[in-house]
Amino acid sequence: MENLSTIGQSLSRPDAPEKVTGKTRFLTDISVENMVHGAPVYSSIPFGKFNNIDISKAEKVDGFIAFVSAQDIPGENQVGVIISDQPLFADKTVRYIGDSIGLAVAKTPGAALEAARLVKVDYDKKSPYLSIDKSRDATGNFIHKTNLACHHRLRNGDIDVGFAEADTIVEAHFKTPYQEHYYLEPQACIAFPIEDGRIKILGSLQCPFYIQKAVARIFGLPNEKVLVEQAPTGGAFGGKEDIPSEICARAALAAMKVGLPVKVVYHRFDDVQLTSKRHPFQMHYKVGVRNDGTLVSAKILLEENAGAYATLSTVVSYRAAVQAMGPYVIPNIHVDSNSYYTNLPPTGAFRGFGSPQAAFGHERMMDIIADKLKMDPMEFRLKNIVKPGSQTQTAQRLNESVGAEETIQKAARLAQWNSFNPDRSGRYKHGLGMSAIHYGNCLGAAGWHMDGSGVNIKILPSGDVHVAYGLIEMGQGAETVVTQMTADALGIAPSRIRVLPTDSAQVPDSGPAVASRNVIMTGNAIRDAAKKLLPVLKKAASELIECHKSDIIITNDKVTDNQSGVDVGFHELCDFMSRSNMSMEFTGWWHTPPLEYNAETGVGEAYFTYSYATHIAKVRVDTLTGQVFVDKIFAAHDVGKAINPAGIEGQVEGGVAQGIGWAITEDFIMDRGVVTTPNLSTYLLPTALDCPEVETIIVEKSEPDGPWGAKGIGEPSIIPTAAAIANAVSSAIGIQMNEIPLTPERVLNQLNKTEIKK
Repeated sequence: MENLSTIGQSLSRPDAPEKVTGKTRFLTDISVENMVHGAPVYSSIPFGKFNNIDISKAEKVDGFIAFVSAQDIPGENQVGVIISDQPLFADKTVRYIGDSIGLAVAKTPGAALEAARLVKVDYDKKSPYLSIDKSRDATGNFIHKTNLACHHRLRNGDIDVGFAEADTIVEAHFKTPYQEHYYLEPQACIAFPIEDGRIKILGSLQCPFYIQKAVARIFGLPNEKVLVEQAPTGGAFGGKEDIPSEICARAALAAMKVGLPVKVVYHRFDDVQLTSKRHPFQMHYKVGVRNDGTLVSAKILLEENAGAYATLSTVVSYRAAVQAMGPYVIPNIHVDSNSYYTNLPPTGAFRGFGSPQAAFGHERMMDIIADKLKMDPMEFRLKNIVKPGSQTQTAQRLNESVGAEETIQKAARLAQWNSFNPDRSGRYKHGLGMSAIHYGNCLGAAGWHMDGSGVNIKILPSGDVHVAYGLIEMGQGAETVVTQMTADALGIAPSRIRVLPTDSAQVPDSGPAVASRNVIMTGNAIRDAAKKLLPVLKKAASELIECHKSDIIITNDKVTDNQSGVDVGFHELCDFMSRSNMSMEFTGWWHTPPLEYNAETGVGEAYFTYSYATHIAKVRVDTLTGQVFVDKIFAAHDVGKAINPAGIEGQVEGGVAQGIGWAITEDFIMDRGVVTTPNLSTYLLPTALDCPEVETIIVEKSEPDGPWGAKGIGEPSIIPTAAAIANAVSSAIGIQMNEIPLTPERVLNQLNKTEIKK
């Protein structure tokens, strides 16, 4: 067993004091010499072509400097992340209200915004596609070459044989909505032209290497000519994965054109109208089951609204497909997952990445089937849940770190599931609902080629340690766990460690900070760096203490000869190494294990490991007004090994709050492509009064390939919540609620329809 002094402890966040006292400088606080400002010019129609851009009025604005558009691009006019379908600036065709036409540059933010509004664009309009159904059924006038953005499939077993063996077949339709990220800090960046034709980006971002590649592509430059540094980032949730590549590339183009640093900060309305959302899904499930509750067959159709460009739809569609039936054993399954282009804002990464939508489908389905069979929903889940030795729906054998069953049992015990029997006679109806999920860690088979990450550890003569890593801190507590993992990997005090801002010049391309990768990828890279560094430290210590290097132990910030008991402080060793001109800097790297997966059939190892979770929601429904109150959430999560238990609780509480918003209050509305809920008076985020007590239960089923056994938690924390709430509401009122958000209007309409039928 390793001697762990900080891992497993609830270490305080090193970034907390400056953030809570307001000392942290976000991009809106940052100015540089000679800085000018950019404001977006974008399409005012959902679909069509433009013939002319008139900037004559904009040029008369006091402080106007330049207008940047497609004709200024020296390289490739393309920022598509996976599919090359998205120009940086529209070249004749616009595909949604928000499609970028240009950037107005001026001396002040106000002048830039005024100039942007005075740019006149002449359009030839086309009939837009504003729904999945309209897009799917189109026969011409396509948004791109086709209206199908991507397709994923799973074919495992024989569904016809499975349905023939079933005693009962149950079908149902489900719908999930958009969700706006609504990070507190809007999209923002500063682009600097620097010597030798290079350019530097300082941005509020998740994926520095995406930006590096996008800017290099626009200019036709080698990647190393583009330097990207992350500024303190005020929230992201997936909304700063691919979108900053667009904003930073436009700012960079402007900076190179005018020869000055250009700052771009989106106003909230522009941020909401222009940037990506969570994909709306519509789903059809047909599931066969035996009378004893054994699942035998499923045919599932998932349809996703990709918006105007594919962005990350192909990966969202993939994840939803391979997890469409949840953490259950089902021998025969047939899944189609299709994303369709529409003339609406693009949809992309959002915490959970397609899993919350799929979970809503499979967990609503589990309750509907249990009701049909007159089985307890918990017992039905336990009957089919994956265990060590089970196969997933993609026929992946699970051998270790499978805590699904335990999360159900522990959550149910805490929620007193078996004794819950509320009085249903009054105005308020009470319900308890369960949702169990699994979540593939990291990028999986679809993104395996880019699923590696690095760190650089530099030890200073003072004994202080600088850690540069390729993923990022965006509020989730990454800096804390990187500190803890480095401290225990080297046997030193956390106070010695400084985690540096993420900078593309400091570390190798480490892929995107998404998919709950941070702990696994960075932790294993830290261990790799430590494996290279510790022998050097021990050799130096043996020279300093005059003993054999095999007798050296470094722990609790001391370097000790295990035979004689002689010890020195870690800082003394570092001073000796510096004076002896020894190597004190090493880079670590880790890549996820190889995966055997057939993309044609969807069969194989979709991910190298899975996190598991069960949420149980306790709700009240006001049958007079239709309002849903969430009274408590019980959240059990298998995290492999808890690096920082308090951090895990924070992640779970935050994920639950977002899940409650998606399930109940956040009703994102558009009218012919214009967002009509662009602010907090119209788009209702849950407040402190809407968020209940969350009781977090940590389950630790160690993952052999995870650092110290750890797995991801950031995204699993939101995935089960909405389905648990919908199941609880359905149980409370005796009506199957298959579409969210569960607004008072939607709930009341269903109650009234039921009353009329009676």
